[in-house]
Amino acid sequence: MRWYRTTFLGGLAIGYVLGARAGRERYEQLKQLAKKAGESPAMQQAAGALQAQASATAKSARDMAASGVRKSAEKVTSKRSSRSASPVSGNGAVPQPAEGDGARPFVPASGSVGDRDLI
Repeated sequence: MRWYRTTFLGGLAIGYVLGARAGRERYEQLKQLAKKAGESPAMQQAAGALQAQASATAKSARDMAASGVRKSAEKVTSKRSSRSASPVSGNGAVPQPAEGDGARPFVPASGSVGDRDLI
């Protein structure tokens, strides 16, 4: 395990020394080269083409997602309308308030909610 660590640190030191020798001049050369490439008409044309294609792909994906949502909503609506013809039972039933309950809030049988007593 120590060999790996020593080898890694040695390679790191050699890379640092060689990089420092290249120095600021080489960095400036690379920066100028990148700037020239970015300003060239061919590079700008390629960037424009990529931007147009990305925009078209995004629009297509948005349209596909919207149609998928519409289809899913139609399925849910059709299933819901076919169910409403049959009586609701089981987990889907919502308890109706008894006559005389009016607008009283629900109170648990224990009379407490969390650490507060309601009754």
